[in-house]
Amino acid sequence: MSEDHEINVTVDPKMSGHVFHDEGDGHSEDGYSDDGYGDDAYIDKGYANEFDSENFVVDEKKVRQALARLICTDNVGPQIVEKEGFLRFSRCLNPSVQLGNVQSMKYECHEIYKEEKEKIKQILTTLDGQISLSLDILSGPSGIDYMCLTAHFIDDDWNAKKWVLYFCRLMGDDFTKVVLKSLSNWGIISKISTITLKNSCEYDELVEVLKDQVLKNKKLQLNSQLFRVYCCADILSLMVEDALNEIPEIIDKVRYLVTCGRPSLMWHNTYHTLKEVSELYSMGEFSKDEYDGIDIPPADEWKKVEGIYKLLENVHNVAKVLFETKHSTANIYLHNLQNLRESLIKESNGSDSFIRPVAEKLLKKFDKYWKDMFLVLAIATVLDPRFKMKYLEFSSSKYEGNDGNLQVTAVLEAIQSLYGDYSAHAFKIENSVSEGFPRSHEEGYHNPEDGFNGLREDKHVIQSDNSSPKSELDLYLEGPVIRWSQDFDILSFWRAASPEYPTLSRMARDFLAIPVSVVTSFEAYYTQKRRVDLDLLRSGQDVMNTLMCTRSWLQKD
Repeated sequence: MSEDHEINVTVDPKMSGHVFHDEGDGHSEDGYSDDGYGDDAYIDKGYANEFDSENFVVDEKKVRQALARLICTDNVGPQIVEKEGFLRFSRCLNPSVQLGNVQSMKYECHEIYKEEKEKIKQILTTLDGQISLSLDILSGPSGIDYMCLTAHFIDDDWNAKKWVLYFCRLMGDDFTKVVLKSLSNWGIISKISTITLKNSCEYDELVEVLKDQVLKNKKLQLNSQLFRVYCCADILSLMVEDALNEIPEIIDKVRYLVTCGRPSLMWHNTYHTLKEVSELYSMGEFSKDEYDGIDIPPADEWKKVEGIYKLLENVHNVAKVLFETKHSTANIYLHNLQNLRESLIKESNGSDSFIRPVAEKLLKKFDKYWKDMFLVLAIATVLDPRFKMKYLEFSSSKYEGNDGNLQVTAVLEAIQSLYGDYSAHAFKIENSVSEGFPRSHEEGYHNPEDGFNGLREDKHVIQSDNSSPKSELDLYLEGPVIRWSQDFDILSFWRAASPEYPTLSRMARDFLAIPVSVVTSFEAYYTQKRRVDLDLLRSGQDVMNTLMCTRSWLQKD
């Protein structure tokens, strides 16, 4: 229900056993509200207080549909329909309502999935922009893996969308074929710009096959240099794992002191444990009598613990910003990762004989990632008006020495090439629109739905009498950077700036949609494959894809 669609209803106590439903007022034929949630589909707004309870007939079909939509939206399984507690609750509302069984509820969920899929497919296939993909492999019981394919894009209202396209169990299937079949079914291969994957060679075949399929439909940006995106969360986890593997026995000892030896699958928990016990040790906590008989590490091991946790602190500080921030778009990665790189360089040149080689090992792994990902991260950074080219020029001169100028030049040339492609596409669209409506254009017709109408006013190329033409890109880069703000919302900025920069904003829209990590939030801290949600598994193999997809499609922003 939209915020401006409020219902003011006073319910008579006599009505507590009844469900109301409205036949009209802007609702779709199936009784659901336009926002897809059906919040007010069962409440009469006009005559709730005068309702004739004796003549009211409950529409059980709509009740079951409403429950199915709840299951398809929230973390509620279809088994709820047979749970005694829920049945007791529903009988209190209306004893006569029959909700069906688990299978009938799954059927209702599938019907919602089919209906919503057509809407989603229409949005994706007509999207005036590109789609980035991410692929994650999750682990389930008995060593069975599950695949989750997700589409990432920014819609016409500049809202970042993350929609699951397909979720399935991998039972000896070649996931390359599974992915291609799914994308073909959705009809979006021609719109794919990038795919984000974990740092493993097992995905190499998928990347090459998918790239070939995309190239049959369109040209990829910068000769496919940007097509494969390596997951940042994964590389940080691999680096942390390397560091922790330097002191596994010591970690077992100190973990027992504060967590009774329980290991964690999430590396930030292990980091916090090492930090906590190191601080307690420095305060003399473990010299107390209560620790008699417990294997307390000697001083040299405590020094290693302190060195490792301080090394990981640099990784954790960056990860916290990247994965726990509200607006985790591609533009925030480069300068934060540069800070991490600087700290690793410092530690690898330090005097600690134990930490120095560990830092060197982490830096080597990080530099491989940095080399692979620098261009896409640099372009996204330039599209952040707080940075533009200024940060890149500063950091390249500071960290890259004589190679810094070459690096800056390469990024600028890449951005100019990309902008040229977007401008050419805009010009092509503009011409096709003009040819399609010659008389209207002669009469000065202005279509408000035309995303490129700004080009008619030459907004993408501005020329004065005494200077060469300046493009949107030139004007953007020459303008001052905006004041730094930690809470800066780059999508809001480009939404507001799109009339001034119609072509450049389209480029920004596509780049800011690229997921630099397969997962964010606390899921980014896993050191092993993420586990499939057990409640989802309990729902049954026949409905898992339905629930994974609809829960991503129907969730409110």
